[in-house]
Amino acid sequence: MEKYDLLDVPHLIYVMDPMCSWCYGFAPVLHRIKLEQEGKLNFKLVLGGLRANTEPLDAENVAKTKQHWQDVEQVTSQPFDYSFFDRTNFIYNTEPACRAVITMRYLKPEAKLEMAEKIQIAFYAGNNDVTNELVLAEIATTFGIEEDAFLEKFNTDDIKEKTQQDFLIARHLQAVAFPSVYILNGHEVNVLSRGYRTYEAMNMLLENAMKVINKPK
Repeated sequence: MEKYDLLDVPHLIYVMDPMCSWCYGFAPVLHRIKLEQEGKLNFKLVLGGLRANTEPLDAENVAKTKQHWQDVEQVTSQPFDYSFFDRTNFIYNTEPACRAVITMRYLKPEAKLEMAEKIQIAFYAGNNDVTNELVLAEIATTFGIEEDAFLEKFNTDDIKEKTQQDFLIARHLQAVAFPSVYILNGHEVNVLSRGYRTYEAMNMLLENAMKVINKPK
């Protein structure tokens, strides 16, 4: 049965990046939807790879990032620590945070989404540098994972490759905005939402999609 599970049971596919501010704003909505759909829909998390920067944020991008944070805070009431913008020469590379979630997928699969959420909180509300593997390893220890075991797995070529595979899946799904949510039913994938939506809007979209899926043939 498990071999055919992906095709036999409808899936909710969530494409996100732990260092995407709108994904952080969307986290409570997704969490509620996931809880309510438990037993009705399976859940698949795809890491999107928002940015793979190698240069520090310039003044223009600092201003844009700050505006995004303010917009998310206003719409969602999620807490932000703006002392982040006192940092200098910060390289906004989201690959390590995404890879940390992929690592958790293999070390403790049931904790992968919670790992992503804790990285979000550490970064946005705590001003922790989640591009630093030691910071990510410390977060992993809150799930009972030994720091050395996490870092060993995190730095393998296999996990790096699997992270890139997630990025490719996100592009294949045309997830041009994060967060993006899809419904997989059999071989058919349909976009449910691209970008942030409220719980009420998401719930209505999901209910309509499920009506179509469950409609007698």
